[in-house]
Amino acid sequence: MSCVIKSISPCFETLKAVDGEVQHLSFHQARFDKTRKELYGSTQTIVLLEHLNPPKAVTCKVRVEYAETIQTIEYLPYAPRDFQTFALVEADIDYTYKYCNREALNAHLRDDVDDVLFTCKGELKDTSIANIALFIDGVWKTPLHPLLEGTTRARLLTCKELKAEVLDIESLQKAQKFAIMNALIGFRIIDNVLWKRIEF
Repeated sequence: MSCVIKSISPCFETLKAVDGEVQHLSFHQARFDKTRKELYGSTQTIVLLEHLNPPKAVTCKVRVEYAETIQTIEYLPYAPRDFQTFALVEADIDYTYKYCNREALNAHLRDDVDDVLFTCKGELKDTSIANIALFIDGVWKTPLHPLLEGTTRARLLTCKELKAEVLDIESLQKAQKFAIMNALIGFRIIDNVLWKRIEF
């Protein structure tokens, strides 16, 4: 099944702020700039830091919705979620940009697992909210072609803590560890991960 999300949707950045300080802002700025240029043709420079004022003494989720310009900024309480059970879902989804329209992703969510891991033609992609990594033969590896190039993934690739390569179901079967990553959860190894159901 092919489900393409149109570029008419606004996009958003999800950032983590701790005690009023936004974490790893340069990677969000880079994706923000790239998206505005490629999707909306914008050449105006917008410095995210000049528009952000997260509350102090708390950890919060900062959501910046934008197209050519910033549309809304929200500061939301952040509470970590538990992840242990996942389902594999085969789907051809275009989510190259962080669109606000997430219908193609959310359509595959289910109540009996914590999240789903998307595959396309047997190649591992992302979960609905995070990039993934597999620990194989002493190396943390992440899919070469994710649904979305996340900022935490970009940061760990830059510092060579991750290696990007094509990963498939066989890779998942031989991995010694499984991890998910995004701006809010960081890099989280899932102990005793459970694969409850496989869909193709």
